[in-house]
Amino acid sequence: MRKMRLLPKRKIFFYGLVVVVLYAVVVAGIHLFFNHVSSDNLAMDKDRGWLSPTTIQIAVAFLFLLAILLAGYFSYRFFVVMHTLKDFVDSVEKGNVNYDASTHFPDSYSGAVGSKIISLYKQLEESKQQIIAEKDRNRKMKQEMTNNIAHELKTPVSSIRGYLEILLSNKPIPDDKRQYFLERSYSQTLRLSNLINDVSIINKIEESAELFQKEKVVVCDIVQEAINELDDKIVERNIDVQNSISSDIVIMGNHSLLYGIFRNLIENAVYYAGDNINIIIECHKKDADFYYFRFRDTGCGIDDKYLTRIFDRFLRIDEGRSRKNGGTGLGLSIVKHAVLFHDGGIIAKNAEEGGLEFYFSLKIS
Repeated sequence: MRKMRLLPKRKIFFYGLVVVVLYAVVVAGIHLFFNHVSSDNLAMDKDRGWLSPTTIQIAVAFLFLLAILLAGYFSYRFFVVMHTLKDFVDSVEKGNVNYDASTHFPDSYSGAVGSKIISLYKQLEESKQQIIAEKDRNRKMKQEMTNNIAHELKTPVSSIRGYLEILLSNKPIPDDKRQYFLERSYSQTLRLSNLINDVSIINKIEESAELFQKEKVVVCDIVQEAINELDDKIVERNIDVQNSISSDIVIMGNHSLLYGIFRNLIENAVYYAGDNINIIIECHKKDADFYYFRFRDTGCGIDDKYLTRIFDRFLRIDEGRSRKNGGTGLGLSIVKHAVLFHDGGIIAKNAEEGGLEFYFSLKIS
């Protein structure tokens, strides 16, 4: 494909001069023609006034000159636009894009078109950069998550392998030891299963949110379901859980994800807030679109430096205790993703009277 070359100013001037010369020749020809045609009838044309051949000749010449000048003027403005666009394209090819070129366009239709072209290119480039940045961010997040998963899998897999190697060593092992190794292996397999399930939930929310169906859900029943599921741990740690959500609070949401929100919040408080505490779950506000909830415990709270990262994947404030309780480090990340799925938002902060509290919103429908 041939590259279009724009005319420089010297060539424009030269072609303009040629047009003027041609114009002069044409005008002279017209003048001679009219003189020849009207020479025999000159006496008869004296009485025609404005309709005489001489007058018509002058008018035609004037109009022709005016057309030439207008054509030259608009051609020059068009060539200014094309020349500016060429400079812009050259700057793009050299990698030194100059978006200020649009300021050199004349105030004309072609100038507006040229300015729009540069503006659209700028928008496309900005969109391209955003896409590249988003892909890079997703790549880093996936790489980080893969590394974290590999790290999380290493401990339970190593433990299971060690227990099984002992059991398969054909050495005499007391029955109580054998039972202990089997129980520990089973516990680690549960941990692996929970980790795989949590990772699957997060990936599904991020990449295939449309697979989660919505239905009318009574929030109070969801909360009570989560409390009942954790009842043994709650009783063991002497924790009082207050479900203060009214039974008439109904939202259009996904049952499984809503259950995951309250289950993980309660589980997080039961495992890490301490014994002999209170947990209060309430809906403290409502507007036309959202219900606003507060989840609070009276436990030990956390260091303020962790508050902004509390929803990060695999974040463990107390590494040893987290592993002992069998947590995957993904519970609060699932909470955040589930809240976002329901078009809400969530924050965490230390309560003034002690303990940790979460404020989050869920869209009504």
